Amino acid sequence: MKDHRPFILTKTCCLFVCVALWLVGCGGSSKPLPETFVVKGNLKDKADSPITDGMIVFQSPKNAEHASQAEIQSDGSFQLFTLVEGQRIDGARPGEYRATFFPKMSEAQTEVPLEIDETFTVKSGDNVFEIKLKN
Repeated sequence: MKDHRPFILTKTCCLFVCVALWLVGCGGSSKPLPETFVVKGNLKDKADSPITDGMIVFQSPKNAEHASQAEIQSDGSFQLFTLVEGQRIDGARPGEYRATFFPKMSEAQTEVPLEIDETFTVKSGDNVFEIKLKN
């Protein structure tokens, strides 16, 4: 009969380390979370058809810390979220943004991100953007 104690001990140690890391990462932050506002929209190609996968990233040209992202849904819609100190916050901070579309990668990984030639301004309240790719 095989002794499973080393396997169980290893598994228990791994679980303990994961829980400890999770607890350390969940410590309270001294900084308050930033104010964000809902940002959603639709992404279409030049033929006016919805882009059905990939990711969109909004990046502030003035502040590298101000970035938000969203996964593109099968109907072309998206809703941005912001990561702050490991926390996901719905929406984006107010301000001006440039956007980049990142297509879903195939096995060949030949897809190239596409910068969108518009500036988007996030304001107080709900923000809805209809974005049409030119390429």
